[in-house]
Amino acid sequence: MKKYLSCIILIVLCIVCATVFYVSAMDFESEQEETPPASSATPKPQAPSKEPPKRASIDKSGTILSERLTNVNLRLEWAMYKIESEPTIYLSAELYLDTPEQITNAGSGYISINGKKKEFTTNTMVGTSNLLSAYSLAVESKGEDIINFECYLDISAVTESGDTVKGLFAKGSAVASEKQLSKSHLIELDHISMFPELPSGDEITSLCMVLNYLKYDIDKCELSDLYLDKGPAHYTDTEKANAGNPKDTYNSYGCLPPVIVNAANKFISINGGSFSALSLSGQEADSLYRLVSQNIPVIVWACEEFDSTPSVFRTLIIDGKTVYLKSNVCTMVLIGYDLEKKTVTLASPHGNVFDLDMDLFELRYAQVGSLAVAIK
Repeated sequence: MKKYLSCIILIVLCIVCATVFYVSAMDFESEQEETPPASSATPKPQAPSKEPPKRASIDKSGTILSERLTNVNLRLEWAMYKIESEPTIYLSAELYLDTPEQITNAGSGYISINGKKKEFTTNTMVGTSNLLSAYSLAVESKGEDIINFECYLDISAVTESGDTVKGLFAKGSAVASEKQLSKSHLIELDHISMFPELPSGDEITSLCMVLNYLKYDIDKCELSDLYLDKGPAHYTDTEKANAGNPKDTYNSYGCLPPVIVNAANKFISINGGSFSALSLSGQEADSLYRLVSQNIPVIVWACEEFDSTPSVFRTLIIDGKTVYLKSNVCTMVLIGYDLEKKTVTLASPHGNVFDLDMDLFELRYAQVGSLAVAIK
């Protein structure tokens, strides 16, 4: 009996041991399945890249306006963007028609960027600001690039004087440069007043200031008498000659950049020097600031009273061409800027040297037609 009991106890112990061993083996296999192999373990953190993240080396925008001749005007909003060390400049332009709150009928038109044109056709528009078309373009950068914008809309508009303008046109240019503009710069230039000898001679007096800055010894009256092309006030294209004599208080309506460029180059060719005058018409204000930062004063067409907009007071037809005579326009010399204060410094023949809000200057400069001359 004792012999059988011992056998039974031994069998039970064997069964218990086998069960414990089996359970342990199953747990071990389960742990082996849950433990990921070394190759699939969380990767070691990588060393940070030595190259800094790329940033925009050009990121700017601006506005180009048609001349403010009527209550219907074109407005081109442009932008440019470039990543440093990459060769592509990304350009975009949106063209708007600004009108009174009335129905406006217009025809076809185009936007051009660096000579590449996108044409469009408009529909009847209602409201004060209408998007006509948008255009995007990528160009290869060559370092210091001049980007030219141009736009046109086939439309008939009536001026306040009752004259009809056929078509609206606007053009301008912008500098695509990765060189940072200095925060401020001021040119020391001797101011010259046009009074009393030249009561309507702001253009030629501004030129006299710049020539004297370049170390030429020339009087404003001598410059006007000998080098400025003139014509009868009401029969002269202001792009070809001064309309009237700057010595006259009345019946003298001034001139535009080509006339001042011609007078300057005529003077330099006779008096010697390696300088040359050129028209900067259509260029954005940033381009003018870059010249000032290089100690090059810029003759600009702006306003006599900056609180008021320029306007057309007379329209002339000369040799089949429409010539607009504008009021509240004054030519002066841009000699400084301050990007932090957002001001520009101007030497005006009408008054003296003064500082002006940069945004206001840029608005009036654009409204007059973005007209400027530099001597380099």
